[in-house]
Amino acid sequence: MSLRPLHGWNSGSGGARRASRGRAWLPSLGALAVVSLILLANFYSLLTSPPDLRPMDPLERLTAMQRSEHLPSNAEANSAQGQGKADVAALAALAPVVHLQANPPVATAASTEIITRSTVIANGESLGLALARLYVHGQAARDVIAAYQTLRDPQKMQAGWQLWARFSSAGVMDSAALQGLVVAPPQNEGITIEADDHGQFTAREGGWPGQQVRQALRCGIVGNLEDSLRRCGEGEGLADHVASVLGDRAQTPVELRTGDELRLVMDKLMDGEHLVRYQRIVAVEVRRPSVAEPLLVAVFFDDSHGQSGFYAPDGHSVEALFLRQPLRAGHQTSHFGIRFHPILHRMKAHLGIDYGALAGTPVFAAAPGTLVSAARAGAGGNMVRLKHVDGYSTEYMHLQKFASGLKPGQPVSKGAVIGFVGSTGRSTGPHLHFGARHNGKYLDPTELADVQMPALPAQFHKTFEAQTRPLLDLLSALGSGKAGDRT
Repeated sequence: MSLRPLHGWNSGSGGARRASRGRAWLPSLGALAVVSLILLANFYSLLTSPPDLRPMDPLERLTAMQRSEHLPSNAEANSAQGQGKADVAALAALAPVVHLQANPPVATAASTEIITRSTVIANGESLGLALARLYVHGQAARDVIAAYQTLRDPQKMQAGWQLWARFSSAGVMDSAALQGLVVAPPQNEGITIEADDHGQFTAREGGWPGQQVRQALRCGIVGNLEDSLRRCGEGEGLADHVASVLGDRAQTPVELRTGDELRLVMDKLMDGEHLVRYQRIVAVEVRRPSVAEPLLVAVFFDDSHGQSGFYAPDGHSVEALFLRQPLRAGHQTSHFGIRFHPILHRMKAHLGIDYGALAGTPVFAAAPGTLVSAARAGAGGNMVRLKHVDGYSTEYMHLQKFASGLKPGQPVSKGAVIGFVGSTGRSTGPHLHFGARHNGKYLDPTELADVQMPALPAQFHKTFEAQTRPLLDLLSALGSGKAGDRT
């Protein structure tokens, strides 16, 4: 039996299979070409579009869902659950929420929008690695690190610090477009690094990670203040600022009720559309339906020489010289006068009052003034001394640490953070000892609440008018419903 036919069949079959495999490569090459085109398109999109590096704020996400009708509004939710019917009725009777933007987006001389990017320092990360995530590399990164190194060690970054950078163009690979950046810890000022007209970077102390935006708000009060502000689209933290102005600072405190209308002009720190923090309230008005005139109209004025505070439109002060207490989260634990000392175990004069609070609680300047000292003071531990007008001075003892950048002789505004509660010196636990003097003689700090803020000197009247008129105009625009409102 001959094997040739079988051998010939095998040869022909093998050739057919090889030809078939050759033809099978053709669709594979086509698919590879399509995938390559898709990858090239994505890479081109990456080069021409700045990355969105910020996380979406939870309140922003909730607001977006409500606008897209995925969730009911607060009023609808309360009504559906059969709760707070009186509050819902009061809300319906109030004027709609109104926001007014006081300043347009910042633009360059060529009227192109400035691009901002931000990121957060990871654990064990250096400044160079964080800059790379912002697409700052090459010579620009080396120049930034060299400038930062004149004030801090770029290798000793702390997790949670924020980098906020400003660029003149949106190209992610064009680090030469970097104009400046801020490296800052949470809730505190940091280091600002900026390029001059020749592209040289220099660093200076101070700076917040974001862009200041001034905004006016009209909001109806229903229930408590914090819930009302949230219903009006504002985030966490604004209620504390409002409570400080209406309660701590006002000579006659204003207690808000359901049905009242609150109007504010405030400065926000923004990272694009993301709120970084509320900086301060610069104007406030409170109206009550049963009263013809506003309960309060006040604008903030700062003469840059330590004389700052809230004033009525005619220039008269509406606030006490001193805060009711120099920290927000704390309670009084010891009074002024003779007491049994808990450490010395004998009767001794206590020339101040104590506030119990958690270690690290911020301590505020009780009144505008000048920093006398911030140093170790024996049994008082870390102590800050401030000098105020009319012969008044205050002392803040047992601090864990001082606020950054404090220097003797510098002006300090009322409510500025000057240190943090601790237990340094002769102390049984974390607390603040707050002392006050008038013309060198100690007095009970609780008596400071009756001290009126001095009248605005005549030489500041023109400056006051120029500085506060735009703020009053914003409050007035909220009431008239001018174009630019958004509800």
